[in-house]
Amino acid sequence: MKRTPYAYAALLVVQVVLSASALLGAVAYYHASQAAQRAQGAALEHKLCTSLGRLAALQPPPGSSIGNPSRAYLQEQHDVLAELGPDVGCGSTRR
Repeated sequence: MKRTPYAYAALLVVQVVLSASALLGAVAYYHASQAAQRAQGAALEHKLCTSLGRLAALQPPPGSSIGNPSRAYLQEQHDVLAELGPDVGCGSTRR
């Protein structure tokens, strides 16, 4: 009968160790998933800024838009595309 308190103490220690390890595992999993999401976000931002930079580098057809309305449309579209990069933060040191 004298071993009963030691058995209860041992069970309590095992329970505390398992609970602490489960908590630490959950915290580690959370931090790992956050790091993976940050890496995916950075990769997406890099691809987006690269694509927007290439689109802004394209030049619309030169010339007067008076006789060719589609040329005016293309020139206006280029102006909009050229503004997208800075609008989403491409080229800045935002973090």
